[in-house]
Amino acid sequence: MYKKMHLCFVAPVPPPYGGIGNWVLVLKKHIENSNRIEMNVIDTAPISRNLDGRSLWQRVVVQGVQMLSKRRELNHLISNNRPDVIHITTSGQLAVIRDILLLKTAKEKGVPTVYHIRFGRIKEIAQKNTREWKLISKAMLLATEVMAIDNTTYNAIQQNLPTVNVVCVPNPIDISNLPETATSSSKIIMFLGWVIKTKGIEELLLAWEKVYKENDDWRLRIVGPAKAEYLDYLKSHYSFEGVLYEGEKSHNEAMDLLNSSEIFILPSYTEGFPNAVLEAMALSKAIIATRVGAIPDMLAENCGVLINIDDPEEIAIALKTLIADDGRRRTIGNNAYRKLCNDYTIETVFDRYMQEWKKLL
Repeated sequence: MYKKMHLCFVAPVPPPYGGIGNWVLVLKKHIENSNRIEMNVIDTAPISRNLDGRSLWQRVVVQGVQMLSKRRELNHLISNNRPDVIHITTSGQLAVIRDILLLKTAKEKGVPTVYHIRFGRIKEIAQKNTREWKLISKAMLLATEVMAIDNTTYNAIQQNLPTVNVVCVPNPIDISNLPETATSSSKIIMFLGWVIKTKGIEELLLAWEKVYKENDDWRLRIVGPAKAEYLDYLKSHYSFEGVLYEGEKSHNEAMDLLNSSEIFILPSYTEGFPNAVLEAMALSKAIIATRVGAIPDMLAENCGVLINIDDPEEIAIALKTLIADDGRRRTIGNNAYRKLCNDYTIETVFDRYMQEWKKLL
């Protein structure tokens, strides 16, 4: 009789929604449909989103209690329903201490582990030899295999920790629930994400003032949650002429708004493997995004326009260039769609995951 592979995922389950949480939902749906795997999830979702603000008490004391709770949960699972592989996701920072506890537990019990690096700061923290780097190095050395989501992270780990078994596998997307790609020109540029400083929202608004003066038939649509105080700050310091602030939307509503837009922009300071860029690629949008995390890999081969972080002038130039050239918009949008179909669909990436899990057995 065929025996299913038994996997334990250590990852945040929405709510709150976020990059890793959405990845869990995509993976869970595919696994349930494939009938090849038994799946358990140890949920590491925080009590509140970063956007909502977390006190020192929440970050240290509450998170510390949660760490011990998750280790007990993993011990119980191994004792009663031993998994074949434990797949641990991480966004770094203080959560790495929890990861070390869980990786040690798995190693002591003889269960192989994948440690999935889900953020794009590895090269930076390795170069600066920060405390976070020292902690995550310890975690990576405990893991059976480390999984990077972009080539920059993969190369940095190989260079700085040559004994670590590291592979590079991109994030997947399930395109089955996305709307059919719109073809009509809408003269709308869309930002989708948390409305916070590190997403480059202030540089975008500064650049938009210049762009709108020359292109007042275009609109900038901003979709995503914002704290009221920060939104008031933005409106008092930047012009909102030609700006449509839509607030937080459901995923389906956000996809419909993205589909009806002409250009997608993400001028973020830091990213891992942003799902919003994958969604824009799936909808054949012309994309402008910063050279951070996996974005240079995603937009390689003329699949988008790369810009530097914290550079309003470069944002303005990129927007003006695409606004003026509808042929270029179509070309990079079509290229992005083809690349997504070849490299990033859940079917393609899940086969890569299966190869890695089977190797560990």
